[in-house]
Amino acid sequence: MRRNSTNPNYLKLSLFALFLVLLQIFSNTFLFMPTFVGVFFTYIIVNISKEEKFPYIILCFLYLSFYELNKGFFLFSYIVLFILYYYLFDEKIRNNFKCKNCIIFIYIIVAYIGYFFINSLFAYILNKQFPSISSEYIYYIAFDFIVSLFIFRRNLEN
Repeated sequence: MRRNSTNPNYLKLSLFALFLVLLQIFSNTFLFMPTFVGVFFTYIIVNISKEEKFPYIILCFLYLSFYELNKGFFLFSYIVLFILYYYLFDEKIRNNFKCKNCIIFIYIIVAYIGYFFINSLFAYILNKQFPSISSEYIYYIAFDFIVSLFIFRRNLEN
């Protein structure tokens, strides 16, 4: 009997990469379609210790870097934000908050507001124009929080 020559892990990874490309295209085309930046930032934080999720984490970082390039922000700001947040605050947040919904909301807030502050810091250091925050970010935060609740509520470990 012939063996199946396709590896399901590569197929899932390819479909995830295609999903990210399509999401980037549609979020740039349609103004009110959320970019799911908070969802991907939460995905990275929740799954960083799982070795089998490493290729997906790399794709999420690539998506966030491409998002920065498209929106005109400083490149690799999300990587700097992730390193600062994960090594300085994540363990304290997980130990002090037992409410999983609150932890997910904090991740989403850090993904948007922390990113804004990191970019403001870079703009100040490099003497560039400060980034502006618009009212659509409130919509993005709310939508990302609802989506993240459905996806990560069971995966979050205390």
